[in-house]
Amino acid sequence: MKIASVETARGITIATHVGVAEHFLHRFRGLMGRRHLPLDHGLLLRPGGSIHTLCMRFAIDALFLDRHMRILAVAHRVAPNRIALAPRLTRSVLELAEGRAAACDLEPGVALLLRLRRPS
Repeated sequence: MKIASVETARGITIATHVGVAEHFLHRFRGLMGRRHLPLDHGLLLRPGGSIHTLCMRFAIDALFLDRHMRILAVAHRVAPNRIALAPRLTRSVLELAEGRAAACDLEPGVALLLRLRRPS
């Protein structure tokens, strides 16, 4: 799985360690099985749509993104064993630690930048 960092177009760092899940098995597994998600971590589901937190032990924030990585909608504090429906035109979903979206003032219309890390 590729690793990246994500920031806003204005330079605010959202997460420094984001897994990019582009294959079915990576997207299917998602964050299941983890005990928590550190504040600087996340998971980008690409392609992505509606999400679930089944078999998860913690709540997350979810950013639904269009094809230009612009936020369409924010699902705050999605509790375990819940579903968050994606709005029309969603192309990817960024899952973040609970409360991260509010802490970074993320709202619909904000553009994000994905910076892939070079393999070491």
